[in-house]
Amino acid sequence: MARRDDGYRYQGYRGDKGKSSTFLKVLIVLLAAVLLAGVVFVLFFMGEYMEYTENGPQFRPPWVGESSPAPVIPSDPVVVDDPVVVVTDPAATASVPAFLPAPEPIRAVEITPEQLAGGQTVQMAADAQANAVVVEMKAASGALAWQSKTELAAVLQANAADSSVSDAVSALAADGGLYLIARVQCFRDQALSRSGASPLLDTSGEPWADGDGVGWVSPVSGAAGDYLAALCRELADMGFDEIVLDSSGFPDSGSLDTLTRDGNRPEDLSTPVAAFYAKVEAALAPTDALLSVRTDEDVVRGGNLNSGVTAALLARYARRVWLPAPQWDDTDYAALLTAAGMGDAQARIVLPDGAGWKS
Repeated sequence: MARRDDGYRYQGYRGDKGKSSTFLKVLIVLLAAVLLAGVVFVLFFMGEYMEYTENGPQFRPPWVGESSPAPVIPSDPVVVDDPVVVVTDPAATASVPAFLPAPEPIRAVEITPEQLAGGQTVQMAADAQANAVVVEMKAASGALAWQSKTELAAVLQANAADSSVSDAVSALAADGGLYLIARVQCFRDQALSRSGASPLLDTSGEPWADGDGVGWVSPVSGAAGDYLAALCRELADMGFDEIVLDSSGFPDSGSLDTLTRDGNRPEDLSTPVAAFYAKVEAALAPTDALLSVRTDEDVVRGGNLNSGVTAALLARYARRVWLPAPQWDDTDYAALLTAAGMGDAQARIVLPDGAGWKS
């Protein structure tokens, strides 16, 4: 039986289905076109900036720049270059023994600069049956036996009047018949002390003087150390085979109780002395000249705590150690220096021998 439509039957709302469907289709087509255009652009115009690596394609656009680092891959090992560490604290190297080869034995006679300039050197060496001569080229007064090129020597008026001594040294060096040794008074320097270049002071604030009335400058002074190192280099270039440093630390005799304890005379005396030795060693490094030190028995025995010079420093820096005759029957210089780290200690000790010195 047919259903009669009474005008009140409910019918569901279906909306404007045709228009909505058309809009979605157009949007999909547009997005697909944009995507296709992007792919075409990358392939044809940006393809040269695409890199294919073992980790997949890597896109490197030109605006990033050629200097941009590659991405870090966590799985890759990281190699770190270990930089060379330069030890600038001489105290750190002072305890490292320097097993330097022992120099040739010598028998040396002491001569004056005047005797050297006067042409007496060869005869005096022959009379003493010596193969070496020692001459004090820098005195405690500050006077030099040659004409130094350093600015400070000119300021101090320390230069010799002429070049006769240096000319004689150069001639002997060219002959090669004698081993030439220059002795240098270091921080015991009256001229430097009076110049105001870091002098050691007494408790009244005046320049301190030792028992002979000679003033000292401090090994802490960089200017004094530079000056002395430059002088040593000049002596090596002049023709000397060995440079012997005398008074190369702080004073260890005289009225030490009147010395002021300040920055020029610190609690740690060895570090400034080590720095000075290192400076002279560096100055002599381009030459064949040996660096030696003249000191006393108490330093080697460890009883001299005032100079800053120690047996360990001698072992580290001195190719030869010039010493007085032992004062004690049980003194064994070689054993003491060997214990401090010196190799071939016996061959590197120079002792007085009558009118001269012998190693």
